Amino acid sequence: MNRPLMAPSELEALTAEFGPQPHHHVALAGEGWWEEVRRSLAHRRGEVLLVVQRPGGEVLVHTKRFYPPGTYRLLSGGVGWAETAWAALHREMAEETGLPIRSAAWWGLITYTLYPTEEARERADPTLALPFVSFVFHVRTEGDPRPADAGEAISGFRWIRPADLPEVARRLEALNGPWKGWGRFRAVGHRFVWMYHRERLEAPGPPGEAPRP
Repeated sequence: MNRPLMAPSELEALTAEFGPQPHHHVALAGEGWWEEVRRSLAHRRGEVLLVVQRPGGEVLVHTKRFYPPGTYRLLSGGVGWAETAWAALHREMAEETGLPIRSAAWWGLITYTLYPTEEARERADPTLALPFVSFVFHVRTEGDPRPADAGEAISGFRWIRPADLPEVARRLEALNGPWKGWGRFRAVGHRFVWMYHRERLEAPGPPGEAPRP
């Protein structure tokens, strides 16, 4: 893997539009999941993590039919190598929820170095290090989600209070077996959103805005 996951111009454009946002980096052991990430980098350079919020303040989480029972998380979707994160945001909202985007804002960046095992992470083995990136976006919407892409395998949605995000993260971190590395990875985004944007999430929403082009 020797291609950059993001162009400086993309970050410059997002910063110019939405102002400086948090950047968090984490090194993780992707036990049981590292190989899947390695394969995915052939067709995607990262993902968008979507914090979808409705007028009442609740945040949308979802589950898929193959997840461990009771496992919910924030929406996310891949960013193709020839695609901008902003374009991926709009595509994923349409595919996974079918909901309108009343307004959207960039909320920051999470970068990762992923290793196949805890031992490799402790040694910081450069031959096994995989980079990954999550572009975090906040989206205001309304209505009931209905996925348009059956291939997403979404089997359920819930609207939760923003204050429930740490508990969602804790449950993801508690997953074991083949889901252990995936759960730890997924928990990071939920803790990032709560740590850096708690006040925004709990503040009353502004009137609806037209989405930026």
